[in-house]
Amino acid sequence: MGIQASGARLLSIHPTMFFLAVIVLLWVGTWVGGQMRTRREQTLEMEASTFKTLESAVLALLGLLLGFTFAMGVGRYDQRKNLEIAEANDLTSAWLRTATLPEPTRSAEQALLRQYVPVRLQFLSAGTSEPRINESLRSSAALQAQMWRLAANFANTRPDPDSAQYLESILALVSVAESRTAAFENRIPMLAWGMLLFISFIASGLVGVGIGTRSQFLRLVLPVVVASALSLTLDLDSPRSGLIRVHQRSLERVAAAIASGPVP
Repeated sequence: MGIQASGARLLSIHPTMFFLAVIVLLWVGTWVGGQMRTRREQTLEMEASTFKTLESAVLALLGLLLGFTFAMGVGRYDQRKNLEIAEANDLTSAWLRTATLPEPTRSAEQALLRQYVPVRLQFLSAGTSEPRINESLRSSAALQAQMWRLAANFANTRPDPDSAQYLESILALVSVAESRTAAFENRIPMLAWGMLLFISFIASGLVGVGIGTRSQFLRLVLPVVVASALSLTLDLDSPRSGLIRVHQRSLERVAAAIASGPVP
């Protein structure tokens, strides 16, 4: 539990700070490589072909891993966007189907949905605050239970297609809410980040050996490029912080429609 919590805190770092930290780390790698070259230059000259093969292999492996990790980040970002749209659609469906319910069930369900939508908006607007996120999840679960009990009692007293469809709508709300929660918790593993940083450091060291101490500018190229790629991936994989965010425009439109008045 402690390791997971530490990993979550590390993954919550802002991408800008992560970018700067990675540049420093990889620049140190190139500096170490440059120092090794000055001390072992004769040995390296003798093994030049072997060194070039090793350098190319490590850089190719790093590029492959960066590509896979970036694809993971993009996939998770798209999944979170699609689930936000899916939840908005399910909420719209449940809201419109309340029109098929008789009074007083209709008014009671509509009142609960009016409370439910702002709570679902809070799930993402809570940012990285764990107390606010947990409060949103608890409130969501409580309102889901109330809506389900009310709809189930109505279906028991009047089992017809309308009540069955409304029950399906409530089930869809519960399902998509859990799917969104799981998608926001599904981050690129901490072990993968550690392995990427380790291989990036080794690659920087090998490039530093090849460059030596001749050019400070050349020693910065690889750290900046790799740090940019890693920071962009982290930003895509950080739905609650950073520069690239998952917006809730669909849910906001649903909230405005529900607040405008009851379904006729």
